[in-house]
Amino acid sequence: MKNIFLDLNCLHGDKVIISDDDFHYLKNVRRIRKGNTLDAVIGDGKYRLVVSNVDKKSLECDIVAGRKTRNENIVRIQVFQGLLKAKKMDFVVSKLSELGVEALFPLNTSRTVPVVDPRGSRSERWRKIAAEGSKISGIETVMQVKDPVDICKIRGDFKSEGLPVEGKQALIVFSTAYTGCHIKQLLDTLDFSHDMMFSLFFGPEGGFSNKEIKSLLDINGIPVSMGGLVLRSETATVVGAGFVRLYYSFRN
Repeated sequence: MKNIFLDLNCLHGDKVIISDDDFHYLKNVRRIRKGNTLDAVIGDGKYRLVVSNVDKKSLECDIVAGRKTRNENIVRIQVFQGLLKAKKMDFVVSKLSELGVEALFPLNTSRTVPVVDPRGSRSERWRKIAAEGSKISGIETVMQVKDPVDICKIRGDFKSEGLPVEGKQALIVFSTAYTGCHIKQLLDTLDFSHDMMFSLFFGPEGGFSNKEIKSLLDINGIPVSMGGLVLRSETATVVGAGFVRLYYSFRN
């Protein structure tokens, strides 16, 4: 059963009231009716709901079971993506969320096309797309989508940017500008542990500049390739992140 992701303000004691866009999705797309059951993620809890009433503007549900959400990822991945054009970036957000990537950090680079977005509307749209991707995949956590950050601010310890890294980490730079080993060759040699964080860097259209790649290598980034394939930027990101996830899914 697909999860739905709801705001905390939907909780009312032992009941959940669903309205607005989520209501329209459940009523008109999922065709939810009185007596149907739902699995909902609200905050850090997952709840089994039974629909007790449906009116013109909302669904009322009874909570029949609940527990803490689980992070089901075998491998922890965060992606740093050079900003792409609108539809391409939307595609990347959607597919990474389906793959169970924990966080996405859009990067402003020297080859990024500048976009004026004072209200942060792009970031909000990406967060909605990420939530939709999690609905499809059945994952109990939604990929975090951060506001765009300049690539020059990235540091190896990620104290200012990136998710907290408590264990080991692998900072992997996908690039055709530098000759690196194949991604599989690198993964074959890594001493993997379940608390390990993979920080994957993918460039925008045209790739990272030589200066940007050097700055990533200076903080222990490892350059890798995907063999002789020449892929579009958005394709490379999905293939690269998907390969890392599936590699460790197979091993485990």
